[in-house]
Parts: sequence; C-alpha cells; structure tokens
Amino acid sequence: MWHLHSVNPTKEQFKFYLESKSSQKTGKAASYVRALELLSRMLNAVPKGFSDCIDIWKLPSVSRLQELYEVANQEKHLGAKSSWNLKGIPPSYLQNGYCTAALREFQNFLIESAHFEKLMTTYHRFSGDADELAAKLNRELNYPKALLKGLDQAGKEAVREMKIRVNQKAFHDIIFNIYRNTCCITGIDIPAVNRASHILGWAESEPTRMDPRNGLCLSATYDAAFDRHLISIDEDFRLLISRDIKDYFSSTVVQAYFHERQGQKINLPKHFSPLQNYLQTHRSKGRF
Repeated sequence: MWHLHSVNPTKEQFKFYLESKSSQKTGKAASYVRALELLSRMLNAVPKGFSDCIDIWKLPSVSRLQELYEVANQEKHLGAKSSWNLKGIPPSYLQNGYCTAALREFQNFLIESAHFEKLMTTYHRFSGDADELAAKLNRELNYPKALLKGLDQAGKEAVREMKIRVNQKAFHDIIFNIYRNTCCITGIDIPAVNRASHILGWAESEPTRMDPRNGLCLSATYDAAFDRHLISIDEDFRLLISRDIKDYFSSTVVQAYFHERQGQKINLPKHFSPLQNYLQTHRSKGRF
C-alpha cells in the first residue's frame, strides 16, 4: 500500500505505515520495528514451531502471524520464566507487550495492504459500466474473524476507521490517476499541493464514496473553496463562483483566483467525468 524503494522494502513500508497513522512523532514506529527484529532473534534461538517466521519480513500470512501472536502472548505472561528470555535481548520488549503489539500492527498492515491492492487492481482492470465499478470499489474490508473476537468496542471502531483510511487512500490514488495528478481548474500538476475532492462528501452518501465520477482533482485552495460550496461546476462543466465571494471579497488576489475564472471550463478526464447529478446536488448547497 505504501510504495517505498529501499533495500528492505517491507520493513520500511511497515515503519512508514505506522508513522502515517500518527500525526505526532512518538517513536512507536521504531519501537515496533525493533520489537519484530528482536522477536526474529528469539525465534532463531528457540523456534517453538515457527521457523518459517524467523525472517518476519518475508510476509507470513495473517493467520500464521495470529498463531505466533498467541504464543508470544503466552510467553509475555511467563515473564522471566519465558524460554525467550535470552541473553543480549532486552526482556522489556516481550514482557511489556511490545512484541505482541507489533505483531498486531503488522497484521493490520498486511490486511490494509491487501485491501488496498484489491481496490486498485479492480480499478485498473475494470471495463464496463461505471455504476458497477462504483459498487465494486465500495467493498467491505475482509478483517479476519479470529482477530475480531478479542476486540473491545474501541478495537472494533479502529477496524472501521481502517476501512475508511484505506478506501480514502485508494480514492485519492484513483482520482489522481484519472486527472493525471493535475488540478482540473488551474492545471497545476504538483501532487503535493493537489487534493482528491469529493463532490458529494464522504459522510453525505455512502454509495458514492468510492465512485470515481464523484471526484475532482483540485489544488488546495480550490479544494477548500469547493468543500465549502464557495465554488461549483455548472451543467457545461464551467466554474461557478458563489455570491458569498462575489458580494464580499474583491481584493486583487481574490479577483485573480476566483472572479476572473468565472465561466472557465474545467479540464475533463478521458474517463469517469463527474456526474451532473452529483454536481447538481453540490450546486444546490451554495449561492450560485
């Protein structure tokens, strides 16, 4: 899901995955990567039937990792009596739960990555009716029942947020692919300053959340204005400027960014142009 080029891509992708989930630098990512590396050393010394998991970065299956998680949890509760309490390995990583927590996050990483790849493969290989594609992309995340059993309400909420996070990432990449990373108003093609904008908001309509025809690639300023219904798109795909801007803002910058672009036709993609019924709903919420 997170495409990085490195000597050991899986390890780096997992670390980046952990860092991307938190807006604060807590050091958890490095601790969890370290915990898995130490677990590999424990398994190398005392395999306990998990010789296939010694090289943890070779991506064992989620179910196999669950079996390892259960054994690691048992060893954690044995404390100093654990056969994995080895010389040269800080016991705190196992006994304080870093190894088990890292295994759980590694499972989530694999689940999210698999779901993301399925979504992107569905998009890239699809041919046919766009309505069918929207439904296929809005698929459920396949979270193993064995992992769900031990989750409390907070854990189940985290799984729900996982699906949202992965689907939003896929929607972003699909819209950027359709619009060739380019803002359809300005022509700016710097991905870092562009956004995948929903026409109908994520919370507004579940069936349209993953529909490529419900997206626009907009630079950050226009994305913010579009989200607040200060701009919209008309029946001929021309830019509309809200009276909330026209009546109250007239500085030189606003003139250049908005007033002078009134009536400008957006750059439409070759496939999956925005649906007019989505745009009509969007227009109805502003003063145009």
